[in-house]
Order: sequence, then structure tokens, then C-alpha cells
Amino acid sequence: MKSKYSVFVLWSCFAEGFGGTMSRIEVSITPGLPTFDVIGLCDSSIRESRGRIKSAMVSSGFFMPRGHITVSITPAYLKKSGSSFDLPICLGILFASGQLPIDAGASVYAEGELTLKGEIKGTPGAPVRFMSIDREFDYKIVPDDERVPLGCTGVSAVPVGMLDDVGRLFIDRDYHPGTFDSEIRILRENCPDISILKGQEKTARALTIAAAGFHNILMLGSPGCGKTLAGKILAGLLPSPILGEAREIYAVSEMSGDIKDQDEICIGIKRPFRVIHPGMTASFINGSSKTNFPGQIALSNRGILFADEITEFTPGVLESLRIPLEEHEVKIVRDGTVFSFPANFLFAGAGNPCKCGMLYEEGKRCTCTPAIIRRYAAKLAGPLTDRIDLFTQLRSIEKEQLERITDGENGGGSSVIREKIGKVWEIQRERYREFGEGLFNGNTELLSRDILRMEGDVTAYASELASEAGMSARGFSKLLRVGRTIADLEGRADMTKRDIAEAFTYKRR
Repeated sequence: MKSKYSVFVLWSCFAEGFGGTMSRIEVSITPGLPTFDVIGLCDSSIRESRGRIKSAMVSSGFFMPRGHITVSITPAYLKKSGSSFDLPICLGILFASGQLPIDAGASVYAEGELTLKGEIKGTPGAPVRFMSIDREFDYKIVPDDERVPLGCTGVSAVPVGMLDDVGRLFIDRDYHPGTFDSEIRILRENCPDISILKGQEKTARALTIAAAGFHNILMLGSPGCGKTLAGKILAGLLPSPILGEAREIYAVSEMSGDIKDQDEICIGIKRPFRVIHPGMTASFINGSSKTNFPGQIALSNRGILFADEITEFTPGVLESLRIPLEEHEVKIVRDGTVFSFPANFLFAGAGNPCKCGMLYEEGKRCTCTPAIIRRYAAKLAGPLTDRIDLFTQLRSIEKEQLERITDGENGGGSSVIREKIGKVWEIQRERYREFGEGLFNGNTELLSRDILRMEGDVTAYASELASEAGMSARGFSKLLRVGRTIADLEGRADMTKRDIAEAFTYKRR
């Protein structure tokens, strides 16, 4: 039965970090002077919706009803932002004023930003909002340019491009929801091949271990010796993301508006490779508490966060990396509320070992005093470096190696190693399957003998090395897990002393 409402209730959703909160929207029209009030701890982007809604309604053949319009958006104790509330508020007014018919008791979900001409536009965070819809609705109306998020999340809805199209859905009783098949096309970074890393065999091996076990790595060496190049090579060693990882990468990237390779039904996804520099602000790296947008840490989820010239970063920025490296998520506090984004990334840092950068070079080429060297090394001391699994030093290469850089042998190495790493990843996925998704030797705290599989005296040998080197309990844990990755690369079911010995060479600076 149809009826005219003076109050209408419908639903929408707003993103909070990498999660969403369902929101109840009540629209009331009462006699009185023409006013338009939005209540419920809403920011200016929602309060300014009146002008967009009024113009969109007139452009689409509707009218703004006379009287006092009150819009209440709950939960009222949570601060809300974003223009995706435009469409549900507009529909609430149309239903409450009787301009659109609807059955009594019908439940409606809607989201979308309105233009002055009545176009309905998508807003960042659509995949997160769709994943947070926790109930069935009689009507689900979303913007037409959110078809890819619909397909990625499997939500059934009707996408529309204009406000008058929404009107016809209800006037003509032409509501037929459906699901959409969005193709996720897996792409690869165009990365340098590992074969061009001439004369740096230890670093090449460290990169292979880091990629195989998702281990954090720090590379120190003189200027121009190949540190930044090694970081780009590391990106090419990671296997392509599987479907679940690709969806997670897409959801975070979409929130920041960082999706470039997308059309109406297809989205291109590749593993992130995010580079941060000393000149970047902490909010850009960690995320903005004002806009609720993810920073570079969250955008590197399931990929690599590469800190170039890490020894030049301010202490505050370096300290902010500690918790994401340990907990694999980054948290943003806004108005007393904590928002979190996934941050399961492989961290790679590169920098100079001293102020002049020549500390590791032969022939006493370093011009720094011992005091300067100690102060420079102190920048990377303590809790941050305790979370690094692998340390490797790079030096300038010899004349013969320089000549080989252009000898035509620069191809094929990374693809062979990447295929081997892919098999090692499958071993680790099976090993940690019962404990969760996305766990590898480098990002899990599981240390049981049954999980790591080691020969009887390996633990005693590892603890003796760790004690002599003054390692913390965390450092000892990382020593064992790097050893486990080395054993996986060599195809050994049980870890041996040889694996621990090699792992130990990468733990000492």
C-alpha cells in the first residue's frame, strides 16, 4: 500500500578507516518557515549538501518542498563526513514529501554525491562501504561509476547515473537489482632485473631471502653503489598478488583516489611499491586524521614500502614506522576515535652508513670522525632496527664488474628467482593456513618447533649466537624466521645450523 510520509527513514554507510559504519538517516518535513537543518555531528561537506540537493531536484523535475526540513544522521555520537550522503538525503525528502511513491515499511539503502544538474557521482571508499552493509534491503541505489566496487564485493544493487533515473525506478516500478562481474587484471611493475646488480652478490642473496619470507631489509652503502636500484629490483622479485590480495589492494587504493588503470568493468592491480623520502610529512606517510585518507604506509599494503635515504629521515617519522612494522596495521586518531588501515608490507630501507657515505669503502676514503659516525649510526639504533630482519652492506664495485653492467647479460634472473619464490610462498601459506591469511615467515610471531621445523640442536645454536651478539628476544625470533626462509629456499623441511649461520650474517651490521 502506498502512503505519503512526513517522516521517512533510509540507510547509508560511511567509512571509518578500513571499515564502515551503517548510518540511519531520518528526514522530517514539518510546517513552518523554509529551513534545512542537518544534525548528527556532520561536517561541512554534509551540511553544504542543501545547495546540491535543491539544484539537483529542480534539474530533475522535482521541487524542494516548503516547510522545515530536518535531517538526522545517526549514530549521532560519531563524526561523519563525505558527500555520499547527498543521494540518501535527497531520496528521503522525495519520499517524505510524496513526490516518489514507495511501499510502507520498505527499506532503502542509498549513497552518492549529487551535482547541480542531477548527476550521481561515486565517492572514495565504496569497496569498504559495500563490505560493511550488514543487512538486506528492499532497494539498494548506488552511483553508476561504482560498478567495479560492486563487482569486487559481490553486492547486489542498481547503479544509476542521474537523479531522474532514480525517480523512474520507483514511479515505473522498474527496480531490478543485479550483481556485476568486475574483472581484476593482475599487472606487474616494470622493474630492473637482478642480473644487473653486478658485484653485489651478498645483497642479491639478501633481496631473494627478503622477498621469499617477506622480511624487512636495510641496505647501507656509499652513494651510487646501487641501493635504490636494489629496492626496485626487490619489487620485481615478489610474485603477483592472488585474487584476495588484489581486492584488498584495490580497496585501500580506491579510498585514496589512487586508481589509474580502471574502466567500467575492469581494474588493473599490481603489488604496491611506495617510495618515501625524508622531505615527506608524517601525515602523508601515516595518513591524514582530517580526511581519513590512507597514507603511504597503508597504500603499501601487500607490497613494498621503500624508505630511500633513510638516515636523513627525522626521528619522529622513523618512530612512527615502529608500530606498523610490528602490528601490520597503521592507526589514525581523529576526535578521540581510532581508525585503522591494513599495513602488511615488506619494509626496505636504503641509506648512507655515515655522513660522507664512504665508511664501507676500502682505502680509508671515509672523512668522518668517530664521533660523527656514532651520531649518524644512532639515527638507526634501537627499536626500529630491532624490527629489521636483514642487514646488508653495499660497496663500490671493481672495474671488471663495471664493464659487465653493459655486456648484455641483463635479463632473466628475476623471473627465475620469482618463480622459485612463488613456490616458497605456497609452502608458507600452507604452513600458516590455520592461523590466518597473508602470513609469511617474516610477518608472523609463531615460533613453535612444530611450525618452524628444526633439527634438535638448532635452537641452542641460534640462542648462543643471539646471546653473543646481544640480540633481544625479538632479534632472536627474527633470526629463527630468516633461517626458516633460507631452509624453504633450499627445499629443506627441517632447519639446520647452516641456515641459522647464514641468517646470522645478515643480522650483524
